[in-house]
Amino acid sequence: MKLKVTQEINRLAAEVGADSWTLIRESKHLVIDFHFADRTVRQVLAATPASGSRGRKNESAWLRRKAAE
Repeated sequence: MKLKVTQEINRLAAEVGADSWTLIRESKHLVIDFHFADRTVRQVLAATPASGSRGRKNESAWLRRKAAE
């Protein structure tokens, strides 16, 4: 995985308060498990970094909502 993509995933995990993350599968899309204190949320992300300014913000918002359920 490219360094920039790893940095973006680390930044996304920090924004939503995830304790850690695990890469499950890497292809055209990344399948990632974000680990929180009481649950794990799986999210699929584009493998290319910064697919647009709204793209990563939407991913962050979706992950925050799933973590709060």
